[in-house]
Amino acid sequence: MLAATMEESGVELRDVVSLLRRPAAVFAVEVLVEGFERALPQLVEATAFMPFGPYVGMAADFAFVDEIWRWVEGETKRVFLQIPVARTDRPSRSSMRRQLLWAVAHGSPVLAVSETDQGVPDQIDLTCDVRLSGSGIDTILITDLLEAVYGSGTVSSRAGSIAEIDAGALTLDDLAIAIRPGRALLASIDALAGLADHNREDRDGEKDRDTTASARRLIMQSPTDRARQTSQERTADGDASSSSTDKRKGGSKGKPTGAEVIQPEPADRGVSGKGGPALLVETLTGYGAAKDWALGLKSDLADYLAGDLAWSDMSTKLLLSGPPGIGKTTFARALCNSLQVPLVVTSVSTWLQGEYLHAVLDRMADTFTQARAQAPCILFVDEIDGIGMRVSAWRQYADYWNACVNKLLELLDGAVKSEGVIVVGATNRPNEIDEAIRRSGRLETHIDIPRPDILPLAGILAHQLGPDLDIIVGVEGLEGAQP
Repeated sequence: MLAATMEESGVELRDVVSLLRRPAAVFAVEVLVEGFERALPQLVEATAFMPFGPYVGMAADFAFVDEIWRWVEGETKRVFLQIPVARTDRPSRSSMRRQLLWAVAHGSPVLAVSETDQGVPDQIDLTCDVRLSGSGIDTILITDLLEAVYGSGTVSSRAGSIAEIDAGALTLDDLAIAIRPGRALLASIDALAGLADHNREDRDGEKDRDTTASARRLIMQSPTDRARQTSQERTADGDASSSSTDKRKGGSKGKPTGAEVIQPEPADRGVSGKGGPALLVETLTGYGAAKDWALGLKSDLADYLAGDLAWSDMSTKLLLSGPPGIGKTTFARALCNSLQVPLVVTSVSTWLQGEYLHAVLDRMADTFTQARAQAPCILFVDEIDGIGMRVSAWRQYADYWNACVNKLLELLDGAVKSEGVIVVGATNRPNEIDEAIRRSGRLETHIDIPRPDILPLAGILAHQLGPDLDIIVGVEGLEGAQP
C-alpha cells in the first residue's frame, strides 16, 4: 500500500533515502484506510524497511531527551517524531510547534500519518519535504496480495469474484484476517467480500442513527423546549461541579480519591507523658542525603511561613527510591511530624482503581486538589513507578498510559499550581519512571536510600527499642546473662 501511494504521488524510494540522509526530514502521509496511522509507524519501528535505523518513534506530546539516539530494547535506535493525527490525543498547535522546533534543532525525522479526511496538521502540510497521498485499498492491491500468497495463475481465474469486492470498505485488519497462508483462495475471497459488506452496513447504520436522532430532537422539541433543556443541562452541570468541589473540600472525610490524610503528632508527645516520642526526621538513622534534604526543607518552610522566602525558591519535590523495606513510608511519616503539616498518602495503584481512563485522571487531579486544600502539606505518592513511561502511539494501550503520564506531568508542573504542597514520590524502580517526571520543576531531586550498614543498623535498633534498650544493656553483667 505504501509502494502504491509513493507511485501515485510520484515519489521514488531513492528520494526518501536521500532525505533520510539529511537531518530533520519531514514526511506527511495520507492514506484513507482504517489502521494505516497505526501500521506505518509500526512498520518503521519493527522492521528494517527504512534505512539508517533502527528507529524508535516518540509521540508528539512526548517530552524528549536531548539525545537523538536512544538505547531501547537492547540496541541504539534513532528517534523520530511521530505526529498522531486521527487520534483523540492530537497535540495542540503550540505543542506541535514546540516539538517541530525540537526535531529541527536535533536533526530528527518527523512523520505525520493520517487515515481520515481530517488530514495532517497545517504545520506539517506546509513544511513537509515529502507529501504522500493514496486512495487506500483497491482491487489492484487485493489482487497483488492474493497473488503473493496463492500465485498469479490461480488468482487470475478468480478475477471476476475479486472485482465484485467492495475494496474501499475494507480495513488493514480485514486484510490480515482474511488473507492467510494455508487457506483456500475462495475462502479468502468470500471472507473479504463478507467483511466489506459488514463494514459498509455498520457505517451506513451509524449515519442513519445519527441522522434519525438529530431529526427526532428537532421534530419533537420546540425552540422553547430546546432552550429549557439547555438551561437545565447547564444547571445540572453546575450542580455537579459544585458537588464535586464540596467533596474535594471535604478531604479525606469522604475519601473521594482514596487518599488518606494523616495529621502530625505533637513534637513534644513523649515529654508531655502521652506515650513514646514522636517519629521525627531528626532522630532517623541511615537516611543520609534524604535527612539532609528534609532538615533543609524544615528551615525553608519556616522562612516561607514567615514571608521571607518564596515557594518557588524551595526544594519541594522529591523522588525517594530504595529497595523494599528500606523505610520510605517511615521517612514520610517522620517528615510530617518534623514539619508539623498534614500528610496526604496515596499511591498509583489507588489512582488506577478508576474503572475508565477519565476516572483515573479524575482521581489524580482530585488528589492534588485535596492536597492543596490541606496546604501546607506533604503529598506522598507510593509506587510512583506504576505510572510507567510514555511509548509510541501505535503500541497497545499507548493512549491510556501516555494520558496518565501526561496528566501527572501537568499536575507536577509549575510552582504556582503546587504552592504549599510538598510532593514526595516513592519507588523501588526509579529507572522505570518516565524521564520527564524527573525533570526540573517536577521530581527533580532524586535521593536513593541505601541499605544500612552496621552503624545505621545500631541506631535503628536503638530507636525501635527505646527505653527497653536500657533494660537490655542492664541485664548484661548479671549472673547467668548471655553476653
